[in-house]
Amino acid sequence: MTTKFSDLKLGYASAEEEGSSSPVLLLNGYLDIGDMTKEARLGTKYLWLGYKGSGKSAFGEHLRLTSQADSHEFTEVCRLGDFPYKNFKSIIRGTAEPESRFPSAWSWLLLIKLFNSFSKDVGSPTNKESEFISTLDTLRHAGLILSDSLRDLTLVTSKINFKIPLLGFGEAGGERTSQDKELDVEFFVPQMKAIAATFKSESRHLLIIDGLDDILSKRDVQYDSLAALVFEVGQLNAHFRNNNTPAKIILLCRTDLFERLPGPNKNKIRMDSSVILDWFNDPRNPEKSKLIELVNRKVGVTHPRIGNIFHSFFPKTIAQRDKDHGEGQPIRSFLLDFTRHTPRDFIQVLTAIQRHAVGHEGPLTRDQILEGVRDYSINYFLPEIKDEMVGYIDSHTFELMQGLISSLGKREFTLQELSERASKHAKYSKLDFEEIINRLFECSAIGNIYYNSRGETHYTFKYRNRHSALNNEHSLILHKGIWKALNLGR
Repeated sequence: MTTKFSDLKLGYASAEEEGSSSPVLLLNGYLDIGDMTKEARLGTKYLWLGYKGSGKSAFGEHLRLTSQADSHEFTEVCRLGDFPYKNFKSIIRGTAEPESRFPSAWSWLLLIKLFNSFSKDVGSPTNKESEFISTLDTLRHAGLILSDSLRDLTLVTSKINFKIPLLGFGEAGGERTSQDKELDVEFFVPQMKAIAATFKSESRHLLIIDGLDDILSKRDVQYDSLAALVFEVGQLNAHFRNNNTPAKIILLCRTDLFERLPGPNKNKIRMDSSVILDWFNDPRNPEKSKLIELVNRKVGVTHPRIGNIFHSFFPKTIAQRDKDHGEGQPIRSFLLDFTRHTPRDFIQVLTAIQRHAVGHEGPLTRDQILEGVRDYSINYFLPEIKDEMVGYIDSHTFELMQGLISSLGKREFTLQELSERASKHAKYSKLDFEEIINRLFECSAIGNIYYNSRGETHYTFKYRNRHSALNNEHSLILHKGIWKALNLGR
């Protein structure tokens, strides 16, 4: 039976949904750039940075799924989407500022999750040692060791009357404690660190923290909390390495969120301890794009006879307008131009084309491709940009700015033109153009365009170079993915 383009499994917008509905796509269809999985398990880097849609959650899901087939791998993904930051401040009590107590509070939560993982490792000789057994018994008695989420742990241990019954647990401050004595979390954390460092096993334990993105809609105190998390994870991982403890904690974090966190040592952490998820490839060589390789790998999982979807279903080139002469633009570069070179963008543009080719056999038509691109721009790209603005710009402000830009009726414009148009309508009077444009630049919805002395065109977009900065003296240009959503495309 002939395979149709609409029948292909390309992946999901959500890695969690893909891991649940089609885990084989994240197992056999995952593209491990730079041997990242080995770095995660055995290397020293612990912070995975990437822009929205760059594959951070897919990486975490891949590690989780692969560990299920290996009896010597214990991997858990913890998500902070509904994390109660207000309660988190109360885990460590005292008169000191909450921010100074955050590192110990994170250690407490993360160590409980690791002890939970250690307890499942029946092959570990440490599980038979009395001090380790006493610690597990103490955590079980407090109702902590089997807790499924960091949220639940936080809610339980932040209660004002929460105490830890020692149940004969080891030494405390060098003196044997009585069995009925209870301690605050702050006293117990150093004990747990010391005992965790003694854990030995032929297996490895990996704790992955995801879902940090939701912090963008929170208050400043949450940024202080996450800054402490980044710091404390580094400290715990170093502690485990120094003691040859087979455990590691991985953080998955949006690049723009990391840059907003307070702290003087972020660049040192980025240089020494981070892996950057960057899929950008020179547009002049689209056939070498890792995104092309990724999609073909995913398709090959369920349709191994299809070696390359662009050879099997797409024309080599495409003309965007009926009156265009010549062969048009190479199809790969044409499609990549509508994305910010992230897996989510690229998979979604192909998925949108699938919706306009249902039941169609053979190569895709030009109309199907162009209708799919229009669908993608309206129903995915513009809403995705709006989602990325959460925590920076409220929904009403975004929609006002969207209407203002659309009213210009062109893809290239200057900040002055935008200001002049806004001055004619009272509803735009409170818009902070420079701030909004800067945020749109940061998520690559807008870039700079300029022409050199030889008349050559140059573009600056954040997705091409994360170090690039907005230049308001140059003209602005909307990303191609947004053109059709604003009725500006050809």
